[in-house]
Amino acid sequence: FERLGEHAAAFQGHDVGFCCLGTTRAKAGADGFVRVDRDYVAQAAELARAGGCKHFILQSSQGANAQSSFLYLRVKGEVENLVQAVGFDRCTILRPAVLLCKRQESRPMEWVIRQFLGVVARVFPTAYSVPVETVARAMVACVLQPGEEKVKVLENKAIHELGKA
Repeated sequence: FERLGEHAAAFQGHDVGFCCLGTTRAKAGADGFVRVDRDYVAQAAELARAGGCKHFILQSSQGANAQSSFLYLRVKGEVENLVQAVGFDRCTILRPAVLLCKRQESRPMEWVIRQFLGVVARVFPTAYSVPVETVARAMVACVLQPGEEKVKVLENKAIHELGKA
């Protein structure tokens, strides 16, 4: 990814681009997190647009806000703005809540939170979490549905609804 521009040919000739790239601050440090979640994503969007991509679908995060005092939410908001500025015919931004998935690496605290949210999801299924499979189905559904909006932002509840369609 440090030499993403050298692989511009891989971005040529695609009508639709999907981006779920991201890391954690714990894994990459603050600077690494910004580089991956903002800089690499923005560069990939620019390469996709230059390659002919018309519709870009970005997985962001619930609460994304470029003005946030929290690094995670601020970076997610900044990258949303950068991707929108690229000028795709259509840009869909999904803002899922906590992603429910099985991970290969061990994250004990995240495991505890996922267990708790799994129980909460039985009572409030669209409030605080979403299975990654639901997000993936919603991303595909975005492509299949006609859309007039240049930019569409889907919050967690809408992701659940679209992911079930």
